[in-house]
Amino acid sequence: MKNSNLLRILLGVIIAALFVFLAFRGISFASLWHDALQANFFILVVTVIVVLFSHFLRALRWRVILQEIKQEISVADTWGGIMVGYFMNNFVPRLGEIVRAYTTGKLEGVKVSSVLGTIVLERLFDMLSAGILFGFALEIYGERIVSTFPFLRLVGIIMIAGSIVAGTVFYAAATIEKANKLLKKIIRIVVPKKFAQSFEKIVESFLSSFSILHSPRSLVWISLYTALIWIVYTFTIYIPLFAFKSTSALSFSDSFVLAMITTMAWMIPSPGALGVYHLFVSQTLIKLFGVVPDEALAYATLTHLFGYIAITIVGAIFAFVFTQRLKIGSIGMLFKTEAEKR
Repeated sequence: MKNSNLLRILLGVIIAALFVFLAFRGISFASLWHDALQANFFILVVTVIVVLFSHFLRALRWRVILQEIKQEISVADTWGGIMVGYFMNNFVPRLGEIVRAYTTGKLEGVKVSSVLGTIVLERLFDMLSAGILFGFALEIYGERIVSTFPFLRLVGIIMIAGSIVAGTVFYAAATIEKANKLLKKIIRIVVPKKFAQSFEKIVESFLSSFSILHSPRSLVWISLYTALIWIVYTFTIYIPLFAFKSTSALSFSDSFVLAMITTMAWMIPSPGALGVYHLFVSQTLIKLFGVVPDEALAYATLTHLFGYIAITIVGAIFAFVFTQRLKIGSIGMLFKTEAEKR
């Protein structure tokens, strides 16, 4: 295993352990267990189906972006690529995006750098939309959110500003000749000569996905899918509220606010958001909505557990199917094969 991956695993374990400690400290495990057993497990299973559907919508949106590079793209490959990526993130934080790019690129016969560019573009849409929606969440609960999580206002501003700046830079480099030449000039200065030409080709492939910003029709579809994703994601928070007596009275707008805060939690590099999700969700339920600590943590624990298991199972199935199609021993073999070519 590469040192970089070992470092990611170690960092992820440390972050997860810290947040698990913060989330569960002072909690009676007997009461937590009792509250968890009182939950409606049928509703939690329904939630899992909705979660998987939200990922399917992501696959449809990603397919629109990928079609700028290759017209005929399989939805099964995009959905499978996303699920395999999330599966990997359950164990090694942030590795999933790289695995998704490699896997989908090999399955569809597209340059990995180009696929990685579409993932970056997709993330920019997520960041911009999340930042805007978080602004609405602040309008609903205002200072109550900021007093609970003081850093979130700054995070929201950074998300909006960062996505706009990054998107503008990438778009300019992809569409404006002078900006493209400037980028190449910088590459030749920064990157050693023997690698510069190869690196330029990788960057060009990466930027090719940003041509979608020229297509109003594609942008409309991406915006529509992004809106649907956020709506369905909010339902993945709202539906399980009815699985617990203490949270069943909360409204859809309450779940919207909770969804926005959990989105921030997923940005912290913990494997499968372990600990991070538990702390953010439970503290929001306790401090914003007055839910009893044991019951708030029971909600966080079971919703995370059901989602984690579902993503792991579905992701593992897709990983097995893809390894058979690619005729390799494991998804990890993609990295070894690529390294040998270089």
